[in-house]
Amino acid sequence: MDTPTPRFAEQLSLVIGLIYETASDESLWPQLLEGMAGLIVAPQDATRAIPAAGLDIARTIDLASALSLANSDAQQYLWACLEPHFARSQRMQQELQDIEIERDLLERVMDRLPLGMAIVDAQGKAISMNRAMLSLAQTGSGLCLQAGHLASMPADALAGAIARVLGRQQDHACLRLGPSRAALAGSERTPGPTQTQADASSGLSLWVSRFGQAAGESRAMVLAASPGSRALSEGGLKGFFGLSPAEARLTQQLALGHSMEDAAKALGVSPNTAKTQLKKVFYKVGVKRQSELLQAIYASPLWLDMGPQSRRMQPRRAAPQAALGDMDTLPKGQGMRLPDGRWMAWSDSGDPQGWPVLLCHGFIGSGHERHPDASHLRALGIRLLIPERPGCGDSDYLAARTIADWPADVAHLLRHLGIETFGVVSWQFGAPYALELARAMPNRVRALSLASPPAPVAGIRDLRHYAGDGAFLMGVAFYTPRLLLPTLRAVVSAVLRNVFTVIDNELSKEPASAVVNDPQFRAQRARTLQKAAKNGAKCAQAEMLAVFQTWKTDYPAWAFPTTVWHGDADPQVHWQAGQRLAALVPGAVLQRVPGAGHFLLFSHWKAILGALKDSVVPSRSAGTPGFTSATTPTSAAAA
Repeated sequence: MDTPTPRFAEQLSLVIGLIYETASDESLWPQLLEGMAGLIVAPQDATRAIPAAGLDIARTIDLASALSLANSDAQQYLWACLEPHFARSQRMQQELQDIEIERDLLERVMDRLPLGMAIVDAQGKAISMNRAMLSLAQTGSGLCLQAGHLASMPADALAGAIARVLGRQQDHACLRLGPSRAALAGSERTPGPTQTQADASSGLSLWVSRFGQAAGESRAMVLAASPGSRALSEGGLKGFFGLSPAEARLTQQLALGHSMEDAAKALGVSPNTAKTQLKKVFYKVGVKRQSELLQAIYASPLWLDMGPQSRRMQPRRAAPQAALGDMDTLPKGQGMRLPDGRWMAWSDSGDPQGWPVLLCHGFIGSGHERHPDASHLRALGIRLLIPERPGCGDSDYLAARTIADWPADVAHLLRHLGIETFGVVSWQFGAPYALELARAMPNRVRALSLASPPAPVAGIRDLRHYAGDGAFLMGVAFYTPRLLLPTLRAVVSAVLRNVFTVIDNELSKEPASAVVNDPQFRAQRARTLQKAAKNGAKCAQAEMLAVFQTWKTDYPAWAFPTTVWHGDADPQVHWQAGQRLAALVPGAVLQRVPGAGHFLLFSHWKAILGALKDSVVPSRSAGTPGFTSATTPTSAAAA
C-alpha cells in the first residue's frame, strides 16, 4: 500500500525536473508554476485553488499528511532545498542564451534575403519571420500583423490559402494582393476586368506551402515578394561589376522591372543619357541586351544581399511583437518631472471635460491598461487618467519604494492638471495603491471601485485564493525573497521571446468575452508587457515586494462609496479574496459578477465605470447595466 510520503516525493521530483526542463523549454513555465503552487497551498483548499488544466496536484498528492506543508518552517525548508536547483537552471539558461546568439547569426542571414519569409500556424499566428516580411506587414502592402497573427486584407485571402495547404487540399497556394489590398486572384485565375496586367505585376505576391512533411504538420511557410519593395545594393553593383554610382542606380531601376523611360525619369536624367549609361553597363557586365543583363544580375550573389535599406526594417525577425513599433510610448507631453527628479508618465483619454477618474493599473502595468474603445469614456462623460507607478511603463525606477509613497506622486500630478476631486478605480494589484489614495485623500476621493483585487498575504493559508503563477510568485516573495529576482527574470525572458505567446497563455483561461478576443486589446496588453520586460526583473521585484512588505490594511471609515468587483469565474484570484479585502474596508460592498474572469474591468468596462460615476452623480436608471451580480456587504465574514 502506498504511503503519502512516497507520493509527495514523486511530486517533488516532478517539480524539480520541471525546473530544469523549463530552462530549455519556456512553454513549461506555467506548468512549473502550478506545480510549485500546489506544494504550498493549504491542504483543505487544494482542489479549489488549483485549476483542472496542467498538473492535477490536488489529485496526485495528499498534502494533508505530506510533511505537514502548512507549517511555515517546513515551507521555508522546502524553498531552501529548491533554491540550488533554480540557480543551476539559471546557469543552463545562460548557456542556452549563448547558443541563441549563434542561432541569431544565422537568422541575420535570412534577414538579408529579398523575400519576406514567415512560419505560421493554422490560425496564421507568426512563429517566426524575417525582417523583409515584418517590413511588408508594417507598411500597408496588403499584409498586416494583428496581435501576432499574419493576416491579409481581406483576411480570408491568406487565411483561406493556409487552410487549403495545411488541409492538404493543395500542395501549395499562390495569390496576389493588388494595390487595392484585396486578393485579386489565385494561381489558377487570370486578371479580372478591373485589373490590368501591369497592376497584377505591381502587386504583392504570396506563396504558401507546408513547412515540414510530417503527418499532422500544422505549420506553413509564407513567402512574399513585392517588386518595388527594395532594390539591389548600389554598393554591391559597383563592387561586383565595377559600375559607377550613376550606372549602378540605373541598373537598380531596370532590375525592379522599370522601363528605360521610367528609369530615366525617376533618376532625373534624359533618355539619351540613360541610354549612354546602359551601353557602359552592358560593356562592364559583358552582355549585349537588357534581358541578358537581368540574367547576369540574378545569376550573381547580389540578389541575396538585399537586406534592410532603412531604419523601419530593423526589428528582429524572431519578434513579430516588434511590429508595435513606436506605438509603445504614451502621447507626447503626458509626463512630468517630480520634485525629487524622477520622471512620471501617465495616459489621458476620454472626455477632456469629463469627470476625472484615476485608474491604478495592475502589476507592472502601464497607461495602456484600458479598454481599446475610447468612445465608451466619451459616452460616460469620463476623463480617464492612468499614472504609471515608479518602474512601471515610462516612469523612472525608485528603489525601496512603498505603497505609502504613491499618494504624494499622485498629488503632484493632480496639482499639475488642476484637479481637485476625482473618482478612483483599480485593477488587480492596483488595489492597495487605490486604497492608499483613499486613506491619504479622503476629502478629495468621491468614489472608489476595486476590480479583481488580491487580498493581503499574511501566511500560507492566504495563498488558497490564488492559482498558478500568482500563487507561486507570492509564495516566493513571502518565503524566499532572494529567489524572486531570478524567477522574474525567467518571466521577463518569456515576454521578450514572444509576448503574444505569453498573452495567449494568460487569456486562454479566461471566460470568453468580446474584449478578450479583441486584437486591439491584445495589442495594448502586449505593449504593457513589453514595457515591463524592457524595464527588467528588478522593477517587477520592487513592485511585488512593495505589496508584500508595505501593504497596511488598517483602513478607517470614509464617507464615499467603496465597491469591490470580482468575477466568480476568475481563474487567477478566487472571488473570496475580494470578499476578504472588502471585509477589511469599513463600508465596502462586494459585487460578485457571474461568469466574469480576471479581466473583469475590461469585459465590463462601461458597467463598472458607469456605476462608479452614478454612485456620486446618479444619471442613469437604477441598477448597474451590463450584468446581474450578487452583492455582499462588508459585514460578511471573509472566507
